[in-house]
Amino acid sequence: MDANKRKIVVAALEAGWAFMSEMANDEDEGREATDHRKKPRSNRRKFRHGDARHCINRDYLGIRGDLATPLLGAEFKAMFRVSRSRFQVLLEDIGASEIRLYQKKKNLDVDEQASLEAKLLLPIKTLAYGVPPHTFIDYFQMSPEYARECCRQFDIAVKKIYAQEYRRLPTSDDLRSILQLQRHVHQVDGLFGSLDCSHTIWKNCPKAWAGSYTGKPGSPSIILEAVVDYHMFFWHASYGYTGNIGDLNVLAQSPLLERMVDGSFHTLENEASVVPFKIGDQEFTKCFILTDGIYPKFSRFVKGVKEPITEEEKKYTAWQEGARKDVERAFGVLKCTWQFLDRPILKLKLSEVAMRTTCCIILHNMLTADRVMGDPRARYVPCASLDECPERTFKMSKEGL
Repeated sequence: MDANKRKIVVAALEAGWAFMSEMANDEDEGREATDHRKKPRSNRRKFRHGDARHCINRDYLGIRGDLATPLLGAEFKAMFRVSRSRFQVLLEDIGASEIRLYQKKKNLDVDEQASLEAKLLLPIKTLAYGVPPHTFIDYFQMSPEYARECCRQFDIAVKKIYAQEYRRLPTSDDLRSILQLQRHVHQVDGLFGSLDCSHTIWKNCPKAWAGSYTGKPGSPSIILEAVVDYHMFFWHASYGYTGNIGDLNVLAQSPLLERMVDGSFHTLENEASVVPFKIGDQEFTKCFILTDGIYPKFSRFVKGVKEPITEEEKKYTAWQEGARKDVERAFGVLKCTWQFLDRPILKLKLSEVAMRTTCCIILHNMLTADRVMGDPRARYVPCASLDECPERTFKMSKEGL
């Protein structure tokens, strides 16, 4: 046998031997697996509940350290719209509430729960950026369902805890303070605030309602009516009107008109001892609100001259239009800060839209009070910082009103 044939035979034998060895190893492994299955259950490894969540728990621990702590005061407010001191107040108040979502579960270890900070920062960030809750689930390590539940419960908690303070009707002390603020800024007595309406587009409005909700913007919208002071604090906010009705029809359905008709405003003025007051030599017995030309000719509504001719009319109209910019600024700041109201609303239920809008207004009034008072725990007093408020360049005379 020559050398080439010998090499071929040796290679074939080696390949056959390798194949037989692999078959033997497979049989041994199968036998070991069979023996393992025959072992009693007591000798098998016991899997504990929660073993698969170790990596998620580590994310929870990491997110508690990285969520908001590294951010400085200005960076925190720019990202979440609320100051760090105000957020600490929210943590304390909502954490101490009886709402089940914010209560610590006693049957679970603390590391296996989403932190209270995450439960609050997620809904605040969704309101600030006007996006659905599931947008930030990768950052906050929550499921979409849990993120939506956090947003719903946050709206309920804010309204339940803070509505009495930041959506209150003005008291006699508030009315005196408001009139003092308006007198300092706008140089006129008796001015309560400015009234106007704003539309928010409802993208996911049900098709059956689209006709009645389609109005000025050209698409389904919901109307917000508000009265604000110079600091842009909402003293009256009524929401939920269909977009196809005008401001005049909104007023006809508004609680503001009811309080004017039933004498609540007049009783409040008498308790505050702010009437009668004088502008020039003329005496007035009612406080007034600045409006545009579409509103009716009520004694409490002061409008500009449609076509001013004389110098007094031009001067008065310029003053009225400038002072009424308070409500325009308020709507602009509200929608810019909480872009949920400025972007097309994606929710389907009107009740959820109204709840989220109420939450935005309460948070807006919180920020206004913090800016004026400087203390998150202080009650809002409109005339608390008159030295920082500018004065108008001219004063009204009796011909103006």
